[in-house]
Amino acid sequence: MTNRIRELRIQNGYTQDTLGNYLGVQKAAICKYETGRASLPQDMLLRLSDLFSVSTDYLLGRDAPLAGTLSVPVVGRVHAGLPILAEENVEDHIPVPSEDLKNGEYFFMEVEGDCMTDAHIVEGSLVLVRMQSRVENGQIAVVRVNDEVVLRRVKWVRNQLILYPANPNYDPMVIASGDVQIIGRVVEARIQIS
Repeated sequence: MTNRIRELRIQNGYTQDTLGNYLGVQKAAICKYETGRASLPQDMLLRLSDLFSVSTDYLLGRDAPLAGTLSVPVVGRVHAGLPILAEENVEDHIPVPSEDLKNGEYFFMEVEGDCMTDAHIVEGSLVLVRMQSRVENGQIAVVRVNDEVVLRRVKWVRNQLILYPANPNYDPMVIASGDVQIIGRVVEARIQIS
């Protein structure tokens, strides 16, 4: 059901806000219905069935699901300039072919800033991240430094972690100690067309 509500909403040109207004609920409730974190009340199920001219069975996924895709959450934002805190709430889901997701957990994050432009990761891009606590030198990763989350190319030199930007206007971040954690490796970047 979760992907079907989102797919029908997008196909019919509704935003989460406009669909929420139609149903008399907040945008956050629509997000919860689309991600399956909240059950859709019966009256809303019937209204959506009428609105989109589909059966309630279709909305509930009682017929064959889309084969070969997995729904990957979009989680917060990562800053590719000065680090900012990434909000840990799911904002959306994006279907990805299952063969593109090799063993592991994945999520998307939206990029803010221009620190990685020379790596073809521009502001507003979505990066697909494979959750892993270690990456090879030279790989691009999402890294938490204290309470901030950054997107950088990673290099280990002795006991220091160096986070390199892909823009000559920024300096590398050298982290000798402190609260640091590699969240995951960037496996793909998608430029969003608005």
